[in-house]
Amino acid sequence: LYPQYSEVTRLNRMPRRYESSVRAERAGENRDRLVSAAHGLFLRQGWTKTTMTQVAAAAGLARPTVYLHFDTKVDLLIACIDTSLSEIPVRDRADYQAMGKGTPLQRAATAARWLRGAYERSASIQRVLDDAAVSTPEAAQAQTRMEQRRHDEFANACRLVLGGRLPPNALVDEVWALGSRAMWFKLAECGWSPDDWEAWFVRVVLDATHTHGAKG
Repeated sequence: LYPQYSEVTRLNRMPRRYESSVRAERAGENRDRLVSAAHGLFLRQGWTKTTMTQVAAAAGLARPTVYLHFDTKVDLLIACIDTSLSEIPVRDRADYQAMGKGTPLQRAATAARWLRGAYERSASIQRVLDDAAVSTPEAAQAQTRMEQRRHDEFANACRLVLGGRLPPNALVDEVWALGSRAMWFKLAECGWSPDDWEAWFVRVVLDATHTHGAKG
């Protein structure tokens, strides 16, 4: 006349699992709304003028909700940067892996195209971190970590362009420095288009590999 205990337990748990799934989905949606709102505010107002209260209001959420997802404003800014870069780990992206295919010229062209795309998606929001690093120690620490990560990715990209061979440190440093977002913005301010930058960066990569004796 009565379900087995295991069946009762299963029936009792189903609503809880459903509620848990709904809560998780809602939490994810709230986080996305906060990141989207913060991204817009950071770009329009900059680091100093943007507050967590403004972010919450722009997202249509209560201020405490922001702190359920992000401990600090720096954490929120890092989430904006990560979201703008890629939802897929960089080294798993097909356009990144393609740097290891084709002739040296084709690989250099792929590297330039990939970096251009990354900067078009993320350079402006990363510039907010550069500004924040001037006055906020936590932001300066985050910037240092991200620059180290960027250097590591440049080293791996150089390895791909060289057909899998370990690149000389000097080659990595040169390409990393010339391929910085500071250089991206500086040349843009001089009137360079993204196409101009991309063609130039192909030459940078090819010249650097030739100079350092690392032909592909």
